[in-house]
Amino acid sequence: MWSTIALSAILPVALAINVPQTYINTAIARTIELGGLTTQITTQYNIKPLDNSPGEYYLALAGEEDGEPAWWEVSLGGKKLEGRLLDESPPTVAVSLGKPKKDEVITLSLTQVLAHTSTPLPAEIEQRDPQYLVWKSDSTYVDSWYPTDVERVKIRSPHPSILSYASPPETYTRDNTITKSGGTLTLGPFHSLPPTLGNAKTKTAEQKPFSVHYETKDPIIGIKTLQRSAEVSHWGSNLNIQDYVELVNEGPKLKGHFSRLAHQQSKFHASVPAQILTGFTMKLPPTAHSPYYYDYIGNVSTSHFRQGSTPATTPKGKKTRTSPRIVEGNLELKPRYPILGGWNYSFTVGYDVPLGDALKVDTEGGRKVLAVPFFTGLKDVVVDQAELKVILPEGASDVQVYTPFAVDSIEHSTHKTYLDTTGRYAITLKKASLTENHAQNVYVTYHYPLSAQLQKPLTIASLVGSLFVLGMGLRRVNYSIEKK
Repeated sequence: MWSTIALSAILPVALAINVPQTYINTAIARTIELGGLTTQITTQYNIKPLDNSPGEYYLALAGEEDGEPAWWEVSLGGKKLEGRLLDESPPTVAVSLGKPKKDEVITLSLTQVLAHTSTPLPAEIEQRDPQYLVWKSDSTYVDSWYPTDVERVKIRSPHPSILSYASPPETYTRDNTITKSGGTLTLGPFHSLPPTLGNAKTKTAEQKPFSVHYETKDPIIGIKTLQRSAEVSHWGSNLNIQDYVELVNEGPKLKGHFSRLAHQQSKFHASVPAQILTGFTMKLPPTAHSPYYYDYIGNVSTSHFRQGSTPATTPKGKKTRTSPRIVEGNLELKPRYPILGGWNYSFTVGYDVPLGDALKVDTEGGRKVLAVPFFTGLKDVVVDQAELKVILPEGASDVQVYTPFAVDSIEHSTHKTYLDTTGRYAITLKKASLTENHAQNVYVTYHYPLSAQLQKPLTIASLVGSLFVLGMGLRRVNYSIEKK
């Protein structure tokens, strides 16, 4: 009885994905860019079908014990390729390569961004010490459902200083197993690799963990919570964007006490330690204006805003010597105090954008099409929990939401504020583990008829008229006390 239960528990896992062996990887080249909280991975596959009708190609996104990457994209011939993400484990996407012929070589590219793959080591350092991170991976070879003729992996550190690294196995190597050149490690080439993924009947290559201990010169900044509010005003022709950010320095924690004198001396010598965050820059739309920046104490004056520009329109028939160029706005933010490892800082930042730059009208159906950025991306920064709340004008109806990527949840609610009667339509989107690649537009379409546009002025007019009528009535009341 117990053997039957154990067998039934094992079989669904072992036979979760049945991949037909209709392809072979003639060559795989992977480049791993190490950073702070994110790791950029670019893998190029040279694939050869073994027959004329090979079917879909199963592309492994991670290994047996790994989760789905924070962001990934597949491209074929430089064009983005849509895939079918399977529900089984490990994370695998099935892509259609068209109708390739037998022995035809196809080049497929996979771009991935992993979050929180590097951790500080040592975990605590002095104020002026350099900071080191250790990157760990559960696999040395590239995870694949198919055999590979030759494979090479390059790992690039942001700084040439690499303290140590693991040794890959020598099972499938002919020459050197690993080569170091500056801040670049080259693993392999590995020859005649069997599949690293498969079921119990398939011979697979045994994966071994790999790690790199390296130095980084940039602060390790993460965002625990980001709450964005986008409020649409048709009467004011304005889109207000406001972010509440809970920022944290996830680098090595400070050992001992913070010395203001040592910090000022390092600023004087232009050698601020890498673990200390003194400021960062946010990219804003070219037409953004009226920015503001405050925290719990109040307004933070240590900020600077450089407004962007858009190309000027030229009369018809005239040519310009220079090509039009769009310049983004820059909002340089400096926290109220330097942020060291393990320290937190919460603040609110916002700006306004002309509604005409974010809202278009569908001429056929008369629907409004609103484009709202999910969040403002920062390089090598991971947002653990993000929330976008889009507040539409009162009277909006038939609302539909289109996201460029899958989100965790979409909630529809009513947002009430001053001078509202029925309340404003609001959509709240939530997603975990975001990188700068997720800084894309979310599109919201809705109907906003003329009667809805007149709802607020009519409400205000009726309220003011009621006050006048009430005042007229009160003036006709005799408040004097008559004596008998």
